[in-house]
Amino acid sequence: MLESALRRYWHPVAVSDEVTAEPTQVKLLGENIVLYRDAEGLVALRDKCVHRGVALSGGCIRDGLLMCPYHGWQYDRAGKVAFIPALGTDGAIPSQARVDRYQVRDGYGAVWVALETPVADMPPWPDDDWASDDWHVFMVGTWTWQSSAGRMLENAIDFAHFNFVHEGFTELADGPFIKPFEVETTDDGMRYAYDDSVLLRDYTLHLPFTLHDRKSVVAPSGGVTWSEQGDSKAGDVTTITFIASPTDTAETLIFVWLSRNHSFDTPDAAFGAGFHEVMEQDRIVVEAQDPAELPLDPREELHLKLADSGSILYRRLLRELADRADIAV
Repeated sequence: MLESALRRYWHPVAVSDEVTAEPTQVKLLGENIVLYRDAEGLVALRDKCVHRGVALSGGCIRDGLLMCPYHGWQYDRAGKVAFIPALGTDGAIPSQARVDRYQVRDGYGAVWVALETPVADMPPWPDDDWASDDWHVFMVGTWTWQSSAGRMLENAIDFAHFNFVHEGFTELADGPFIKPFEVETTDDGMRYAYDDSVLLRDYTLHLPFTLHDRKSVVAPSGGVTWSEQGDSKAGDVTTITFIASPTDTAETLIFVWLSRNHSFDTPDAAFGAGFHEVMEQDRIVVEAQDPAELPLDPREELHLKLADSGSILYRRLLRELADRADIAV
């Protein structure tokens, strides 16, 4: 199953600044997780007290331990119960009094969790944007959609809908007819590019749910596309990065970053302007798709060989990811 494979990847679950010393609940692949920071750093535990199933995120931190709000059982950062008030200080704590602990880390302004030992690192940026003075990166925001992560990301890799869903924002400059383009597999996903005569759109996908959409201005046209801000010039590059985090089978937490090699003096808000409307346009159509989960059997939906070539390969790669997980089990 695909879900088994997804458990072995890093997924962003929260904005870093929003995770503090007080416990908070997040969700990943249908599992509730409690996050907090202590003197040693981030902690991620299963958000379900082993005693009576209460969410530990409703409790508090007491003397460095996470205390359940129901009977006061206190958990250490490894998920082991360190104190049970009803037993007193000398009581013998049962060896099974523990909850699962998950791998957790900060990265790119987000908190990432892997439910099982990850088979890959967090996804890279195309030109190591975060470490280069030639690029400026910022998080545009997060969105929650009632759809699967696969559906969301397939929408992000598909540019054939631009002239219909995003008219006036980011449509293809030379119209909806899709010209020939090549899609190739990479070590961890796929890559392809499309030139619409104004923008060269270079897509890099890292499995399972990360997409970098790098838009290079090739022929400034007076700002007819969202990616052309102000006095754009040939060579200006703006990258939109989408990472879809599968909170559940039909719910997705979406993180969006924007990177650019130009206009460093322009406030980030100017580049984020209009993006919320674009995301809302996409949300409406994606949430209307049936089924909410992305069909991986190529016979379940009709495909066009050229226009849908990115989607066809993406679905194949996810099938292979699921098959490898089944073999490993």
